[in-house]
Amino acid sequence: MDDCKNNTNDPGYSIDMSKNKYRSRYDRLLNILYYSKELPCDLYRMMDMSYCNYRKTVSILKQRKLIRKISTNNTVGYSLTHEARRLTKALYYIKYADSFEDQRGQYDIKHRNRKRQFAYLYALFDRAGIPYERFAKPPLTTETVKEDSVYFYTALDIKMMMGINATSFKGSRVLGFLIGKGRVITVYRTNRMMRNLGSQEALVPMLLLRFFGVTVDIAVLICDDAQAAIDITRKINDNIRNDPSCGVNTSKYRYFYVLPSDDSFLSHFEDLYADHSKTVQRIIDKYDIDTADTDSGGNYRIKVGTGFVGDSQILVCAGNVNSVALKYFVRQSDFLDSRSYIICDQRDIGIIEETVKGKHISVIAI
Repeated sequence: MDDCKNNTNDPGYSIDMSKNKYRSRYDRLLNILYYSKELPCDLYRMMDMSYCNYRKTVSILKQRKLIRKISTNNTVGYSLTHEARRLTKALYYIKYADSFEDQRGQYDIKHRNRKRQFAYLYALFDRAGIPYERFAKPPLTTETVKEDSVYFYTALDIKMMMGINATSFKGSRVLGFLIGKGRVITVYRTNRMMRNLGSQEALVPMLLLRFFGVTVDIAVLICDDAQAAIDITRKINDNIRNDPSCGVNTSKYRYFYVLPSDDSFLSHFEDLYADHSKTVQRIIDKYDIDTADTDSGGNYRIKVGTGFVGDSQILVCAGNVNSVALKYFVRQSDFLDSRSYIICDQRDIGIIEETVKGKHISVIAI
């Protein structure tokens, strides 16, 4: 592991639901590797594991000839060896049979980057207690969306289930979906900045609607940390026309959330399924927010947020901050002479303040 840049930083996550899931660090890394197909050498940043412990664990797995180094395209990672595949099939075939269904040895940078994003996702889902292994979740059917719990299914899971009808996924950057509690939520992931989402992304929700019978209008983009969330949200705000050919866009989703992979992720995840209508109404009553589309004189006015207090427009974000609504709110505030206000959870104040820095907008905690 000497090829990994030395970094002694320990994320020190206080929320980690995987502590009782694995017998050892070796089991943890191998489980992620079975499903992601590659371990990035900096995966420890997304885990409650120090660089030193991660390096030692990888080194021992290499000594046992269970993983091997990949260094094509100047990008270091680790994949399973043939010996590891043989032992897994012999000892744990029933448990991990599905992880060997896709045996294509794709080592070009495009496919490797996708595998690495899955590894980051699975490390996060372990910490948040979200099942992603096939043996830990129900079979994927049209009824899975009605489950009381939420599970992560990959885009490949959907393709295998839909067969020839899944051609709309070709070229999509979607990694998978959070399915359960009556919702299908699209999941993207990036490290620091998301590349543009092409026009084909809009076809995926339409396909899922026909299959599951539920509207798929929510997407989450998971990134490294709060600074990445700030940078990405700024880029979304800059892409006023939501142009799929340039910058960061939100495709055709009505709700698009940019979520960091820190300890706040669990509360963000819970917010996806929470009803905040009572909180919003309480804030409307508290600040006497006028939610009408016309002013006191009966004149029509553009309302892109929750409403107005006097001539000031207000956006209430009782749960996660919807980047779609935020973008148009920021745009509209540029045309107003009066100050605008965003009311949000204390958790999100730092990110929103940095995102709208330099704008005529104040941020208030709920």
